[in-house]
Amino acid sequence: MGNVDLFYRFNADVLSVKREGNRIVLDVRDHRPIGFTVAVASHGDAIEALSGDGATLSSLDGMAAAAGDPAAASRAIRHYLERFAFGRLLAWQLADGEGPLGTVAAFAARYQPRWGEPPAGDQQLCRFAYVRRADGEAVLESGNVRSRVHLNGRGLSMLAALLAAPAPAPPASFAAGLWQLGFLETCAAVEPEARRCWEFQDLLMHEASRNNRDAVAVGGTYRFDGVFASPPAVKPAMPGSRIGLDEVDPGRIRQASSSVDEVQARRRSVRRYAAEPVSRASIGEFLWRVCRTTGYIESSRQDIISRPYPAGGSINELEFYLAVRRCSGLDPAVYHYDSHGHALVRLAGSERIAGKIVERSGTAMGLAEGDQKPDVTVVIASRLPRLAWKYEGMAYRASLMNAGVVFHLMYMVATDMGLAPCANGTGDSRLLQEVAGLDRFEETAIAEFALGMPGAG
Repeated sequence: MGNVDLFYRFNADVLSVKREGNRIVLDVRDHRPIGFTVAVASHGDAIEALSGDGATLSSLDGMAAAAGDPAAASRAIRHYLERFAFGRLLAWQLADGEGPLGTVAAFAARYQPRWGEPPAGDQQLCRFAYVRRADGEAVLESGNVRSRVHLNGRGLSMLAALLAAPAPAPPASFAAGLWQLGFLETCAAVEPEARRCWEFQDLLMHEASRNNRDAVAVGGTYRFDGVFASPPAVKPAMPGSRIGLDEVDPGRIRQASSSVDEVQARRRSVRRYAAEPVSRASIGEFLWRVCRTTGYIESSRQDIISRPYPAGGSINELEFYLAVRRCSGLDPAVYHYDSHGHALVRLAGSERIAGKIVERSGTAMGLAEGDQKPDVTVVIASRLPRLAWKYEGMAYRASLMNAGVVFHLMYMVATDMGLAPCANGTGDSRLLQEVAGLDRFEETAIAEFALGMPGAG
């Protein structure tokens, strides 16, 4: 196998490079021209070499050093590369004697490959790295690297060989190139304790859903506007027997409620339940105070609704289900809460799944096998396409944040009502999917919250 080199070059945003003597002007897409004057003509030669197929770092150093003083030339080239990286004007290519193996695009300003050679010892793919298909190509990405490698067939084959077993990364090798790009790490290296605490999926979502990658759109881009209609604000009625909930008197609630400061001071997670079950009236009031629909606004772009809690863009993608183990006035089953009509819809044949959801809720709360389980588990589901139709790169993150806001309101309302609240850290989305017949890409459970009457202890 021949040498593999990493070539530096301007990316597609640099439309042209014009030079008059030592004066260089970069014509940049959607930006005013960037002009500067190099101190030495040979430095300009190296910068011009970044056009087209580009050049290796050693070649750039060599061109810049034509006038002498290689150390000064190397410092100058790295200064210019840092400035170009700051403006996210660089791209890279891995290639051998037969041609390209992959192209590299930066996700963020200031990203640059490592300079120098890989350390001695076996190298392996970073545990945050992954390969997937994007835009019809195989791409290598990592939650720990702010760039992406588009691999062709030969590059993918070389990556597969690296995955087979850790191996040294000699200079001018494919492995050395991936190390420079940040995707390989030394096998023997001890991972810092703080980094060990980050799991693959956590770092990936953190990086991908914030503006840490400024080349990637994140936020309200309305990317599907004009492509297909937004999913409706009001979830279509679910099949099942409908149970109206008692009307709630807001005046009575205002008169009976404690102050926010007092409720917040009393707020606790309660995992001990009374002998008597929670009542349907209490569940109805709880749902009314937490998640009823208070307003509906039609729009030519995307209809929105209001509820008692704040939600990103007032899209209110969350739906609420009750898994009832015991409740005076309600049979054990799974119910969908119609937030627009303040009613419950009982899902047919859901008794067994209701029990499993509550049992799983008790496990998440750390209850022992003989402990009494919650009376009711509220399952919060996300109709994620409602959010993703508007928000790009952050829809799931936003839905989790919305669920967190709801958790806080649930705690406050339950405490004010004298109920036993406890948020769950995890749950099984498949249970709701099975009983409600949901397409998990259209709607999926993302959070659970246990309720009951507080017991002694």
